[in-house]
Amino acid sequence: MEHAKIRHSKNKIRNALLTILKEKSIDKITVSDLTKTAMVNRSTFYSHYADKADLIEDLEGYFINEIETILNTTFKNNSIENGVVMSIQQLIVFALEPVNFNFLKIMLSENGDPNFANKITQSISNQISLVTVLDNHLSTYIKRFVSRGLIELVIIWIGDDDRPDPQEFIELVKKTQLLSPVQLILNRN
Repeated sequence: MEHAKIRHSKNKIRNALLTILKEKSIDKITVSDLTKTAMVNRSTFYSHYADKADLIEDLEGYFINEIETILNTTFKNNSIENGVVMSIQQLIVFALEPVNFNFLKIMLSENGDPNFANKITQSISNQISLVTVLDNHLSTYIKRFVSRGLIELVIIWIGDDDRPDPQEFIELVKKTQLLSPVQLILNRN
């Protein structure tokens, strides 16, 4: 169990990163920027993180772990078809929590980590591997298509100031996962 003082310092540094990312791209942020915004000294920063990349990995790792937990739990307790629908709903509910929404909005923006979407895509693809019988070489293409498509929808939705309400978005995502692209384009459901 992490001591309260350590947790408090880490939270200040994490929040500083997210605050700075609203104005500055991730590659331009320095440890000095972080310590100044967090109002901690450099030794405090380095007692928790080896460098800026370690901090980013910590934040993203927590988030991806939460996604994997949701997917594992959902697929373990449902059929594949129900698991897809239920996992979409659970992921959207998770993404809508204010802290998670702000994190996603910042990290998936142009200032965020350009590799973060790929990390989430890989995580979802790995989860698909656990629940399907797809095991041939072409399954890699299918898993990537499904998982990347889902992430792209989330990126657009989060960045849209006039976004559809969550239930409408969930229905759209379910359609994209359960219908063919041609059916979607031709508006056949």
